[in-house]
Amino acid sequence: MNNVSAAGVVPKVQLIAVKVLYDSGSGYYSDIAEGIIEAVKAGALILSMSLGGPTDASVLRDASYWAYQQGAVQIAAAGNSGDGDPLTNNVGYPAKYSCVIAAAAVDQNGSVPTWSSDGPEVDTAAPGVNILSTYPGGRYAYMSGTSMATPHVTGVAALIQALRLASGKRLLTPDEVYQVITSTAKDIGPPGFDVFSGYGLVDAYAAVVAALSR
Repeated sequence: MNNVSAAGVVPKVQLIAVKVLYDSGSGYYSDIAEGIIEAVKAGALILSMSLGGPTDASVLRDASYWAYQQGAVQIAAAGNSGDGDPLTNNVGYPAKYSCVIAAAAVDQNGSVPTWSSDGPEVDTAAPGVNILSTYPGGRYAYMSGTSMATPHVTGVAALIQALRLASGKRLLTPDEVYQVITSTAKDIGPPGFDVFSGYGLVDAYAAVVAALSR
């Protein structure tokens, strides 16, 4: 917290807000796709998407891969449709695309709640239970979901890129950011990759150290 409200991990970062859903929280894949394209055209280098749906759509898939080709790092919520069964796959789209980093949720004990969507596309996990979040009406509320975990991962990605630029280094590509975040994540499940937490809990300090050493 700061003297005004909640503070992020990357001071003075420029935010570009693109509304793609109705006030109810529902919407269309075509609107999300258009939002992705407009954000990248406006100069967004990292896309944080606390949203998703259960089915694939060519318009969304094409927009995500286009953004990837432009060098934009994409992080999306894995979804809240988990059932605790490692044999099922309930990761939503766009998180399910290979060009998007899929974020699962963990609680204060580092455990993945059963409602956090699981599957081989999950890449990493971040705090997503009882997270202080912005809320309509200029308020704050404690909320849970992979939508709360996603901004944590986005913040680490932004920190990586910002500190590289401050050090006179080039921006990392989306694949390099993915590699840094997943290789430095703290393993919290079975040894190695697992379908619930991916490569583990995102580690901002370790990620920055690794990114600056490249």
